[in-house]
Amino acid sequence: MVPRKLFTALREHVTIVALIIALCVAIPLGIPSLRSRLLAMAGSVATMQIFDDDQLADDDDDPAKKSETPKEKKKGGGFKKVVTAPVRLFSRLFGGKDEKKPEMLVTKPTTKQLERFTAVSANSENSTSNGKAEVSASATVADDATVVTGTATERAAAAWLDQAIELQERGRTDAAIEKVTAALSLRPDYAEAHNLIAVCYDEKAQYRKAQDEYKRAIKLEPDNARFLNNIGYSYYLAGEYKDAIKWYQKALKLTPDDRRLNNNLGLAYGRKGEYDRALQYFTQAVGEAGAHLNLGYVYNQQGRYDEAIKHYEIALRAEPKSLQALSNLSQLYERVGRLREAATLNEQYKKLKANEKVVENK
Repeated sequence: MVPRKLFTALREHVTIVALIIALCVAIPLGIPSLRSRLLAMAGSVATMQIFDDDQLADDDDDPAKKSETPKEKKKGGGFKKVVTAPVRLFSRLFGGKDEKKPEMLVTKPTTKQLERFTAVSANSENSTSNGKAEVSASATVADDATVVTGTATERAAAAWLDQAIELQERGRTDAAIEKVTAALSLRPDYAEAHNLIAVCYDEKAQYRKAQDEYKRAIKLEPDNARFLNNIGYSYYLAGEYKDAIKWYQKALKLTPDDRRLNNNLGLAYGRKGEYDRALQYFTQAVGEAGAHLNLGYVYNQQGRYDEAIKHYEIALRAEPKSLQALSNLSQLYERVGRLREAATLNEQYKKLKANEKVVENK
């Protein structure tokens, strides 16, 4: 008796539930606007199901998803979608226009995509001057800007070098060394990187390390006059003038008309005590007056003031209106106690300087 009553009660409840479901379906279908929207959304659910299946394929690459068993995936994936599809359909149907948009997937670029880019190495020249009549006796970083093409690794190394050059120009030598070291880790055969790190070592007075790096650059590019000049300058800074001359001469064979190299050779010969040869190279670099100014500077730095005065006087006779000659000679006269002559030259210097300003202002 009891089972029959229970069955009858359940049947009545099922009938009521069925009627409610029928009404829920029939009422929207009876309204034309809702019926058309419902049909459109039904197609959208099919599309969403395809998209979700594709996402499951992408999730296989997720380490967190790999720990799930196939049974768990099925339970949490396909079964859940089937059960919740009507709910999602009706929530989209009646939820208005503020539905949540799918998130965009962000992926790392492939090697082929990377190879579409080119890195430009912003190359520049680093030079110094003694403030007298010298042409720069310096190491240089690179010549004209060059577009670097090649593999992704080569372009990445060029980008590191580009950053290193900027840092070196701003005086951040240690940071530049870090960047250029990164470039060399990618391209050990990168001659410009070896040259730049050598320039940085010279700036830190680590001349042996600099020379080793210059030699690596020269081994890669034996006919690069700039590298040869730079290693010569490194030896010059280290006070090893014989070796400096050797490297300068090699560079000069490649670029015989290079004024900087001729001037550098003059300085090295002057420091070495071969003054006649120094004057010869100075003249080729900066002309007669400039050559005597440079040689006077060399003598002055060595404390040989009489010889320095002699060459400054020759320079002044060659160019009586040379502000550089007037300034250097008056200072040296004052140093050796020739105060009257120093005062006379100072007056000449002031007049010429004033006249130059008048001309500039016109």
